[in-house]
Amino acid sequence: MVTGTAGVALGGLFINAAPADAFKRLFFNPVSGDSPIFPFLKYVTRYNIGEYIPKDQGGKFIQMALIHSEEDEKIVAAVRGGLIREVYGEPIGWAKYEKSEIEKSVWLNRFYFLPSFARMYHLTGDRSYLDDMMRIIRQWIADNPRLPDSHRTTYNWRDMQVAWRSIHFSWCYYLGEKGLTSEEKSLIIDSLKEHAHILITGFGEAKLNEFNHQSHGALAMLYLGVLFPMLDEAAQLQSKAVTILNHHLDKAFYADGGNVEQMFGYYPFETHLFRDAFLLCTANGLEPPVNSLPMLRKMVQFLSAVERPDGTVPQVNDSYEMPVQPTIDTVNEILGAMALIGKRESVYFPDTQVAVMRDKDQIGWYLLANPASVIGAHAHAGRLGFEMWHAGAPLIIESGCCNYDDPALVSWYRTTRAHNTVVIDGLTETATSSRLLWVPRRETPNRITSWEPDQDLSYMAMISPPEEVTNSSVRWTRAITIVSDSVAVISDTFEAEGEHNYEILLHFPPSSVTVDQSRKALTVKSKSVTEVLAADKELINEIGLSTGLVSISGISREAPVASFMVKGTGTVRSHLIVVPSTGETGTPKVKISKKRESILINVRGGDGSKCRLSISDRGVTLVK
Repeated sequence: MVTGTAGVALGGLFINAAPADAFKRLFFNPVSGDSPIFPFLKYVTRYNIGEYIPKDQGGKFIQMALIHSEEDEKIVAAVRGGLIREVYGEPIGWAKYEKSEIEKSVWLNRFYFLPSFARMYHLTGDRSYLDDMMRIIRQWIADNPRLPDSHRTTYNWRDMQVAWRSIHFSWCYYLGEKGLTSEEKSLIIDSLKEHAHILITGFGEAKLNEFNHQSHGALAMLYLGVLFPMLDEAAQLQSKAVTILNHHLDKAFYADGGNVEQMFGYYPFETHLFRDAFLLCTANGLEPPVNSLPMLRKMVQFLSAVERPDGTVPQVNDSYEMPVQPTIDTVNEILGAMALIGKRESVYFPDTQVAVMRDKDQIGWYLLANPASVIGAHAHAGRLGFEMWHAGAPLIIESGCCNYDDPALVSWYRTTRAHNTVVIDGLTETATSSRLLWVPRRETPNRITSWEPDQDLSYMAMISPPEEVTNSSVRWTRAITIVSDSVAVISDTFEAEGEHNYEILLHFPPSSVTVDQSRKALTVKSKSVTEVLAADKELINEIGLSTGLVSISGISREAPVASFMVKGTGTVRSHLIVVPSTGETGTPKVKISKKRESILINVRGGDGSKCRLSISDRGVTLVK
């Protein structure tokens, strides 16, 4: 990007670590003077605030429940239309939901909606947007003075609430800078002085950890320390912020780029923290956190790899299906010549323990494998779980997550039965199936053991060993094989002593599902038709069909769940054949026959194509 700099090697790619002043000239061409540079103005015309600044998951779920949009015009219209009054009362009950629905309470006090007014002013010059914005700010300041014990008695003056307000007030100040009066600017700055004190004594003095709240607090500290140099604690804010951010870049991500909280939905949010910290520093002549560029590229690589066909992150663990493209595009701009550009490919992340398998043509299969190496905290009980798409549409899906205030989070979404897993002898994960909202994080022995993508038979395998607490001393191996464009095979091998019961769970998007008990087959009808058949129908005692929940755009919807019931002694092998329809040619015809110690699968597509498989104890092979 810039010549004459030190370099950092990353996966065979050499990234230049350009000095801060070089980036300052390259990106912003600042005018001379000592005024701070707000480096985000270039993005204001291209993105809505919520697109450029991805929300934490708690805030995102409430945002979509209350406003159903990230478009600034719609956000402003909703607030002007009385949303706050309708939900929080008149006068506004800033703490109305603190004891009942904490996420709804903090959504209001974090002011996610406020920069939308400032952006609309910035784009139109219409002073009425600033009038409404300042009316809300004045009311909040009057109703919520910071008292000596405020950080103990109310959520409004602690943790992410202070961090988000600090960032959002900064955006309001700089986007409205030309229209705000001196008195209005002073009002915001005086409030930020109070926020700075809480940030310093809270995040600044806390023990370093890997929790995303701390890195977010560090970004807020950097915002105030850089953009408001008149604050008494500006230098201390800058120093503490960089210390925290350095720690998180080093400790909060695995070597392969995944985040240690195992949260796909949080990943755009976390990426923006380090993107914007880098921009704030380089635009204002400060050295950015160490290894910012190599880590930003790893973050883009991770987001690009896991991105689903609909452009969102997978709904694994406490995740909303966040869009990834604004984050990828803005980070790639920073990386310049070192940007990650090109079609998505199959990737295995050995440290994070997730993998994504894609067809080379990008329009066929998408398979996400997640063995659940972590359960508890934000991580769900979906051991050896997976999600499968075909031709851009979901076939077998993760249930996702819901608003953290919703009891369904612990009664359904975090439980074992909400995932594409196996219940052995009726045992489920105890902690995540309890009434507790947050349970301790548990490292598990569940791992990906084989990864062979981009073959005639693309293949991956995961294992959950007998010492896993919910396995009833059974060694469980799950393999998934992708065969051309027409067939996938889900193979489960259970090795044990004595007799055990196995319930193989599959979750589908909202659709119509019918069961053929004689064939031990399912037909799933949505926009297309998919069949799921047992290769050995004698193995399956019965197929049960029930109703679960799946989160779509933050709304819980009923969706079908299938249970393939198996009872067996010793080693038991189950193979489920997934056959999706292929375009306008209809659902392929499947013929299953047994031959000695193998099962032959013949698939004839509606277009006349043929595929022959042999399934045996050695696995799945193509028959020429």
